[in-house]
Amino acid sequence: MRLPPELQPGDTVGIIAPSGSFERERLAPGLAFLRAKGFNVREGASLYARDRYLAGADRARADDVNAMFADGDVKGIFVARGGYGAARILEFLDWASIAQNPKALVGLSDTTALQLAIFARTRLVTFSGFLLCSDVMADGVDQETEQALWAAVCSHRFEGVGLTPLRGGAVNGPLLGGCLSLVASLVGTRFLPVLDGAVLVIEDVNEPPYRVDRMLNQLAMAGVFDRVAGVVFGEFVDCEPERETEGRVEDVIDDFVARVSCPVFCGLPYGHGKARRVLPIGLGVRIVRDVLEFDL
Repeated sequence: MRLPPELQPGDTVGIIAPSGSFERERLAPGLAFLRAKGFNVREGASLYARDRYLAGADRARADDVNAMFADGDVKGIFVARGGYGAARILEFLDWASIAQNPKALVGLSDTTALQLAIFARTRLVTFSGFLLCSDVMADGVDQETEQALWAAVCSHRFEGVGLTPLRGGAVNGPLLGGCLSLVASLVGTRFLPVLDGAVLVIEDVNEPPYRVDRMLNQLAMAGVFDRVAGVVFGEFVDCEPERETEGRVEDVIDDFVARVSCPVFCGLPYGHGKARRVLPIGLGVRIVRDVLEFDL
């Protein structure tokens, strides 16, 4: 496990779009936000490209990731938006260069695929919990999210957070995971980190309960929950059933707890909600007396 260097005002940060496309106007508040905080901004060459639902061709998006890591003037990297597409570029990334040039990578949602692959290949810790297009609006940024962002990338400071035990127990291991659909999509590939002994955090958005159940079942059939140290559920936003009789995500989680033997917790303020923590993916954590603490 390796933490990247801390960011400081005056540093140059790169902006990439490894996933979905977007209109230029959506990113403008985010760029202004970074500049107002004292950072110089360097935009990826294909940042505003569009190929169907993707922000340009796979190799072009991968080239932007590679270029930002290789550029010695760039001290950190922010992802513009989620959507879909990060997993498509993994085979084109220069893993040796990424390993040799550790720097903060900040994203969320679809960035999960990129962040887990980076940890699997380089052991570099990245930061999950912030996207420029989603989190920076014309009227500013949620205060809790912004505080968590700068504490993470500028100070490597992570406050402990209380959890609700569904099956309690003392747990420790590297914090891995992110968006459930992306974690599930990497099963069986060389880009999913070894999850043995990990504390697996999962959240998702716009997935009805039966789809959440299906993805959890996929991980269960792959033996993931037999190997992890514990599971922590974040937020499941807009994950409503198609019909009321289908039950809710809470019912899916209750059923899940009854089917696994590892410790399980919920209540982590992380996911697609407005206010959230920014998590260090790959950093060691422990859960003691139902409090998630970070090892530094």
